[in-house]
Amino acid sequence: MKKRSIILFLMLVSICSVIIPMHTRAEEQIDYNAIYNQAIKEGVINQQDLSYDDWLKENVGYKKIYDAGINENVLDPTLGYTEWIKLNHYGQPPADDNTEFTTYTLGSTKTKATMLSTSTSNIKVTQLSSFRIKPGDILITNSTSSNGIVGHSAIANGANHILDMPGYGNKSDNNRQLTVSQWLSKYNHGWIKVYRLKNSSMAAKVARYADRNYYSSNGSSKKNIHIAYKIDRHLYQKSPSYCSKLVYDAYYYGSGSASVVRAKHGYVMPYDLPGVFTAKYRPAMVHQY
Repeated sequence: MKKRSIILFLMLVSICSVIIPMHTRAEEQIDYNAIYNQAIKEGVINQQDLSYDDWLKENVGYKKIYDAGINENVLDPTLGYTEWIKLNHYGQPPADDNTEFTTYTLGSTKTKATMLSTSTSNIKVTQLSSFRIKPGDILITNSTSSNGIVGHSAIANGANHILDMPGYGNKSDNNRQLTVSQWLSKYNHGWIKVYRLKNSSMAAKVARYADRNYYSSNGSSKKNIHIAYKIDRHLYQKSPSYCSKLVYDAYYYGSGSASVVRAKHGYVMPYDLPGVFTAKYRPAMVHQY
């Protein structure tokens, strides 16, 4: 009798082990047309600039990033692709509401002719050496994408240092600090956009918080804070974290009682970062490399 009960129990376990994985592996039915139309409705995509067919081609790459995140266990398996691509700004770079900036080619002192403004009167003929990263600056780039996330972001935790979480490498200890030149050289294969708060004292305050809470508790050059990499829904936990969550949390907690960023839940992705700030503190893009 006891043996029969054990056999029955093992049979039930075997059945469940088949059913549960089948459920978790069920293929999501993705309505790309509905997603594209929603992006147009939200003003993220201009149909005249990006056709449905071209956007659909882009999604081949986005889907690979998403699948890699699921397979590498850095993405919550309950996060479907439809929700994920919306969180990632439909794969589109953040809008640039500041036309008075200069674009630069790294390693050159000549300004590029490419401007987001339709008027050339806003072009600032400025040498590369005259631009300096400031504490609290937010950097967003399309030159890389980690498993599970489109693009990359970082925060300047000092005048000459950038703090980020690259996603690759050691997943259990992923936060790092690089000099500005080191960071720029790693991500110079695409565009790098620099966003800056007008309130420089607030930005400096957040930069110091980021440095002391996400790299070195005593402000030294030696790292003594170790943060694991994972993209999950726990937005207000220090660890695990990911690149844009670190930036968001630094501004959320580092700004004290000031209402600098909007309270959110779930996720904050790189291309969505400029839009999470309140109107009073919304950063403007000041430079593009």
